[in-house]
Amino acid sequence: MRFRSVSLGVCVCVGLLVSGCTRTVAAKFDRNVSYSVQLNSNDFKIGGVVSAEMPYDPANPNMTELLLNKAVAECQCDTILLPRYEVIKKAFKAPTIKVTGRAATFKEK
Repeated sequence: MRFRSVSLGVCVCVGLLVSGCTRTVAAKFDRNVSYSVQLNSNDFKIGGVVSAEMPYDPANPNMTELLLNKAVAECQCDTILLPRYEVIKKAFKAPTIKVTGRAATFKEK
């Protein structure tokens, strides 16, 4: 019985020694990978409904990001929760894009 426990202990030590001496390889990351962050509703102070508008340009693929930045700057908040985008076309005017959502600021911890 004692021989089994000693041999088991020696095997574990040899295994740890061999696995601890392996070479580590640095991970390679692609610079074009976007990051995803999960936030909880307790991380925000949620305010009222805010909206912002700007002229719509269908050739610009970044219209929603520009509009969201404009809304955040106008209402002086950190982010807009549950943004809803709407393209408004009027008869004799240029189309506009509108975002509506709840203003939220991050809580200090």
